[in-house]
Amino acid sequence: MVYVCFDIGGTLIKHAVYSIDGQLQASGDYQTPLSSKDYFYQRLVEQIKLYEETYTIAGIGLSMPGFIDPKRGHALTAGALYELYDEDILAGIQAGLDKTYPMAIENDANCAALAEQMSGHAVGLENFLLITIGTGIGGAIVLNGQLYRGNTFRAGEFGQMHIDVSKNPYTTTHELAATSALVKAYKVHKQLAESVHVDARDILSEMATNAAVKEVFDQWLAYLAAVIFNASTFFNPEKILLGGGISANPDLLPAIEAQLNKDPSWEGMRCQLLACKYYNEAGLRGALGLIKQATELREEH
Repeated sequence: MVYVCFDIGGTLIKHAVYSIDGQLQASGDYQTPLSSKDYFYQRLVEQIKLYEETYTIAGIGLSMPGFIDPKRGHALTAGALYELYDEDILAGIQAGLDKTYPMAIENDANCAALAEQMSGHAVGLENFLLITIGTGIGGAIVLNGQLYRGNTFRAGEFGQMHIDVSKNPYTTTHELAATSALVKAYKVHKQLAESVHVDARDILSEMATNAAVKEVFDQWLAYLAAVIFNASTFFNPEKILLGGGISANPDLLPAIEAQLNKDPSWEGMRCQLLACKYYNEAGLRGALGLIKQATELREEH
């Protein structure tokens, strides 16, 4: 028996097979079908049927962007996958299958938190936050050992904070503290065209020898630290985990901590900051934790 898991992104859909005890058996990916929701479901069903030829499937777990109602398997929104807004995702998949499987679906940041809780840097923690730093700012909240989703499945939307109210009162932290904001400010400083590709990790390398680039980075860092500080005041967590590609850079965490230490109020709200254990596999590992929880719950009842 195995679990089949999917991590649905705006560019790629990753898929994997895990044994019941969580060992990776097979994996792959394909380009996310964006032309129509029918083709989206068709490709998912095709992949599941391919796995059916080799494995006995115990359940299917999915991670995807957007505001997700896991009880109904419904996507209120789906990030950049506009064809899937207000869509019953699990029903759409099941309609194309010949067999009926237990299925579970969750927001991608929540799945990342589940992955860390299951076998990452949050094992044994009752209260922690996960903040993802990427094209936008994402997040997940775990309180008393359980995901907190909010009234309309929007809890953890740290990217919607307003942290520059005197100059830009309605500008969100997506626009100020995400990796994309750092890249945009860097391009303005360098007078580069918007179409020029810049890797944020290269900015961290360049700032060591370029004072002007360091100033661009420091302004961005002040916004990011404000997000982390404010999140800590809301929830007083044991730990805040940072995800996203840039969080793997060994220079980022010390820089954030140095920025936070400038604030005398941080001492009272201090918690441990740590990069996530899982990066590229976070969605898949979270989907695995999700479907394991769902099937175990079914067995108990």
